[in-house]
Amino acid sequence: MGNKGGGLGTTLVLALVIVVSGVALGVGLARYGSLLPIVGPLLGEKPPRTTTGPVVVEGIQELDQLATVRWTESVPVTRESGGDIVDRLFSGEKVIVIATGNVEAGVDLGDIQKDDVSVSGDTVTIDLPEPEILSSSLDEEKTRVYDRDFSPLNVRPDDDLVEMARLRAVEKIEAAAREHKILETAERNAEDSIRAFVTTLGFDEVRLR
Repeated sequence: MGNKGGGLGTTLVLALVIVVSGVALGVGLARYGSLLPIVGPLLGEKPPRTTTGPVVVEGIQELDQLATVRWTESVPVTRESGGDIVDRLFSGEKVIVIATGNVEAGVDLGDIQKDDVSVSGDTVTIDLPEPEILSSSLDEEKTRVYDRDFSPLNVRPDDDLVEMARLRAVEKIEAAAREHKILETAERNAEDSIRAFVTTLGFDEVRLR
């Protein structure tokens, strides 16, 4: 009988402790509940910052081809048909094309992979792709055939000659852009654009290499 009484006493004590704890918890929630949003994150487990690495990669990739500089130039191109004296007599032709074209350079950000981006605390390190010529084209509104000169017996213009002159114009404009360091300018501008973009994600330092 004594043992049964002791067990009943223990049960009553435990029940009393549970009730008191419940009341105290209720009072604590009522009084200090406003602090829970602050205390919760401090007590909870915080994920590592490196999980933002893929986010940075995906954000950069969405920028696609980042054209950071455009070169515009006008050039005259003369193209002349060849052949022997008979060919020149019956099909000889010379065309002069005044061509205006645009060259765009930048970096293809779609080439950036997860291994190219590393995150350490508030610092992001990015391996940028090499700058490249993204497009070279003629401005059709400003490009025209300036002159066509035919041999005395040529009655059929050669449109292929005009097309070859146009292609040569694109090559000359792109070569001029390269000579004027368009790729170096594209690289600097791309670095500035990427650095500005990544800092909007909350990072303090962006290292590019």
